Amino acid sequence: MNSNHAGQESERRYQRLLAAVTDYVFSVTVDQGRPVATFHGPGCEAVTGFTPAEFDADPFLWFNMVYEEDRPAVTARAEQILRGEAPPALEHRIVRKDGSIRWIRNTAVPRKDAGGRLVMYDGLVSDITDRKRAEDELRKAYAELTRRQKDLNVALQELEASNEELKAAQLQLIQAAKLESVGTLAAGVAHEVKNPLQTILMGLDYLHNNNLLASDGNLKQVLGDMRDAVTRANAIIQELLQLSAQREFELKREDLNLLLERALSLLNNRFIASQIKVARRLGANLPPVRIDRSKMEQVFINLFINAVQAMAKGGVLTVTTGAGRFGGDLDVAPAACPQFHRGDRVVIAEVQDTGTGIAQEHLPRIFDPFFTTKPVGDGVGLGLSVVKKIVDLHCGAIGIKNASGGGVLATVVLKAEPEDS
Repeated sequence: MNSNHAGQESERRYQRLLAAVTDYVFSVTVDQGRPVATFHGPGCEAVTGFTPAEFDADPFLWFNMVYEEDRPAVTARAEQILRGEAPPALEHRIVRKDGSIRWIRNTAVPRKDAGGRLVMYDGLVSDITDRKRAEDELRKAYAELTRRQKDLNVALQELEASNEELKAAQLQLIQAAKLESVGTLAAGVAHEVKNPLQTILMGLDYLHNNNLLASDGNLKQVLGDMRDAVTRANAIIQELLQLSAQREFELKREDLNLLLERALSLLNNRFIASQIKVARRLGANLPPVRIDRSKMEQVFINLFINAVQAMAKGGVLTVTTGAGRFGGDLDVAPAACPQFHRGDRVVIAEVQDTGTGIAQEHLPRIFDPFFTTKPVGDGVGLGLSVVKKIVDLHCGAIGIKNASGGGVLATVVLKAEPEDS
């Protein structure tokens, strides 16, 4: 009983050892360049499922068990060996006796006689299925990692774009808060100064109308200069009041092209005197916009006047309009207009001059109240502040930059009326 038990245990250990074998050797005898006999070691059954006897019974079994797609490579390698070459190891698939597919590594070493003729070659077959599966999993993991890296890069780009839009929105909020505080201050100053200025103007008008200065020409000239200065100061006060005004706009559906034509006609004489040519590129069938006509005329008249002042020796003023979808077919940066959303229907107006442009360091400050690059007497820097406030109150956007071909390009974006309104 003990002997029988020991024999069974030995058999089980042999089967476990056999199952663990992943390599086996084989030999092929060659005569005149053709294989004539093969020997397969006992480990072949663990790797292929076929016994050495089955290989002996079927001389083509070694080839028939090769996975069909890999047979050309196996055939080419066998031909190399039979020519006496020593090719590198070949990794290919086989179909085991149970129908499962395994990967093997087949290494062959030729043996030659004293005359250099091939008489035999020995081989070692190793089961590398686990390694191949690990490599396949690694490739899949790498491909998944690459895909996720691409997704992460896209997400980072979108995050950077969102961050830029957020920065632009924050800058606009800061600018709006600054304008609001300046407007509040301006309202108080304007009301305090306006009445004394009116009193001074009335006194100057009284002196002038009663000819009390006829005997002294110099005094008359001095008081005339004073009157001009007070008139200019009064105009500044009016601009301050406009900057600080909080009244409701009278919003109506308007045709932006007609509004621009009216604004251009009001300045026609000034264009002629300044030798400015006007180029109109007004888009056809623009959708209407809901605006306060007089205030929006003020916006474009101010932009036109700035353009004329920038072209002291004459030039071309180009006015362009168009319509489309925001962030789509219009070349407007979304980050510059956070009040709009992609797909919003908008109307855009551009005013471009051929002047000298604006110094790059001045561009961030052009909408600041009282900031101006004009000579003394040509302006106090309130025009663009008022313009921006008007556009902001229309829930629109305005941007000013140096044009690529020279001069300045001002862009006004307004939301179009809904198509079904």
